[in-house]
Amino acid sequence: MRTLALLIAAVGILLEGLVIGVVLFALGGVIDAYSMSLNGTDPSMAQAAVKIMGVGLAVLLVVLAAGLAAAAARDRHARKMTVVALVIQCIVVVIAGIALGWAVFGGTLLVLGTLLYALLDDNHQPVTR
Repeated sequence: MRTLALLIAAVGILLEGLVIGVVLFALGGVIDAYSMSLNGTDPSMAQAAVKIMGVGLAVLLVVLAAGLAAAAARDRHARKMTVVALVIQCIVVVIAGIALGWAVFGGTLLVLGTLLYALLDDNHQPVTR
């Protein structure tokens, strides 16, 4: 069951990373097209910053999803990676709950729940005496 939870979390985080990256990259294009200043900054600098942030966040989430998928394939715990994913996922859940509506909030909450289950599941641990 832990393997399934890690796979669901990996797919969810992968989708979130791709969506967030595409949205921020497109937002950078909108900033450039409309010459938006974002609190008085140069529009080209704001556009570059938003695009770099989008690509960087997408890469971070894709790498995190790959690590969780690798842990699922090996049927091993990914303790440190799961904790990092939980922290990131908590932030995404709050943002989704505030800004993006119930459907996105429900999907991100599902990923958060599977990460928490994967972190707390100790069924496959070797017996220590």
